Amino acid sequence: MQLKEHKDDLADRIELLDASADSELAAEIISLYEEKCAACQEDRLSCTVRPSCKDRNFLNMLIELGVESQDLPQFCYSQYLDQIRRYILERKGRRMNDRRLPIKDLLSTLRMSSIRQFTSRFSKIWKKMARIRANDLFLVMGDDLLFQFNFARGIVILNPSKYVIPDYDTFRMYVDLFQRYYELVAEVTDLTTNWWELDISAGAVPPSNIEKVLGEKQRSRFESYVVTSSEENTHLILETTKEKPRSSVTVGLLAIVFEKVSGLVLQGSSE
Repeated sequence: MQLKEHKDDLADRIELLDASADSELAAEIISLYEEKCAACQEDRLSCTVRPSCKDRNFLNMLIELGVESQDLPQFCYSQYLDQIRRYILERKGRRMNDRRLPIKDLLSTLRMSSIRQFTSRFSKIWKKMARIRANDLFLVMGDDLLFQFNFARGIVILNPSKYVIPDYDTFRMYVDLFQRYYELVAEVTDLTTNWWELDISAGAVPPSNIEKVLGEKQRSRFESYVVTSSEENTHLILETTKEKPRSSVTVGLLAIVFEKVSGLVLQGSSE
């Protein structure tokens, strides 16, 4: 493993103290984990079923930093790829969230040659599918799987859940994806540079029902949460700001909102 050369990449992500101190801390962290990782891989049974770092988070971090496949801990990475393959193709194992890997390795482990083959094959397997692309970002959703392809970085995130949406363009892309997948009508507005509004139409769903399915924990993560109702339509209007960590919207939170509202709409239409 050639990991020490990536200490500066880690230091840039840490941004805790000053540049020099962060660089030293990053070097120590990588050095300590490199030893821990080597010891873990020597016990292949433990590395397979119970790796030393929970959910192979050290490996996941290395991929996020852009470490090349050949420099990753090889046995651990082989198990990681096998778990992802079985989870996607065979739906075996517990749910995998926020798992990163190089796009080329995802395609290889799924025995696919291109993104086109990926979307074509899964469009025939999944009950329903939604996808959207803008610039270097490509989002694909089907059944309970979500893929975020970043072609500029060459990395895909499987089931991004805790991933904080970084900018308005990405926010708008995810809203477009979820409204297509959950068959809802939604609009987004960039109120200011860092203040965004989401308006979801909920049809004839009573406002009280929306209050019930979206708990206080979820509502509190938005800067503003308003439900309005008229004779024609109910609207869920959410606002978020980028600066405050409490109001930062994750992909998982946004998905929950759309899923819950969609469930209420479907329930109402079947009554």
